[in-house]
Amino acid sequence: MINISQSFLKEFAKYKNGEVCGLQTKAKYIDGVRFPSSDAMEYGNFFEFMATGSIPRDGHIPQAKIVYAGTKKEMVSDQYQRAINSAEFFKKIIKAYEIEIIEIGKVCTQDGMTGIFDIVAKWNDRICIIDTKYSGLMDDKWNELGWNLDSLTEKHNLMLQPVQYKILLSKELECEPDDIDFFFFIFSTKATHDVKIIKVHVEENTIATHLSTVEWVKGELQKPIDVVFKAKPSLIRCNECFIKDNCSSRVELPHIDEIVY
Repeated sequence: MINISQSFLKEFAKYKNGEVCGLQTKAKYIDGVRFPSSDAMEYGNFFEFMATGSIPRDGHIPQAKIVYAGTKKEMVSDQYQRAINSAEFFKKIIKAYEIEIIEIGKVCTQDGMTGIFDIVAKWNDRICIIDTKYSGLMDDKWNELGWNLDSLTEKHNLMLQPVQYKILLSKELECEPDDIDFFFFIFSTKATHDVKIIKVHVEENTIATHLSTVEWVKGELQKPIDVVFKAKPSLIRCNECFIKDNCSSRVELPHIDEIVY
């Protein structure tokens, strides 16, 4: 039985909805296969490293991309320079708001759930979790990863994180979830001073629903692995899959669909 992270809950829901392949989900979360980072993920890794010193779970040290290497014009690329500037602004915000950072990258595991907190801090005499994001979707209303405030409460994949993290830390500290504050610190990949700080309040019924979902997933994971995680191949999905070379379920030709007119 694995400890259930918020990222696994999101991936498992996508799998159940037919959006991702079960074999890929199994590889990531059961077998521990490390999938390569996308460019966007690597920008975020670099920002977090520069802001807090936190390194990715695979242990690699994020490096800035250098352009015009070996010439008089050698410099950090614009994308990575913005990340450096944003990291410096993050530190300025922390100092200005008198936030006391207690721990970086804290791993918390309770009752079969787990999470890695970017920052545990003390702010205004309250314990809080701060999760940093480095995003190009600051005001996007429709993308599921967009941070438009008017639509944010409908983006359950984003909101799942504060729910699970408040539960986890409150269990460890033996207090109520309401005693823990949760903040998203979101920095734009496009403009250093485009920043949002969002305090997330979580209602009691939301916590109850989340815990019920976790128990349902635990029940699913009691079943045989090959029953729980099934292949859901598609041409484009298989073509882009990191584990396709060793997968007997992959498809290499288009499926033939049929319709009646």
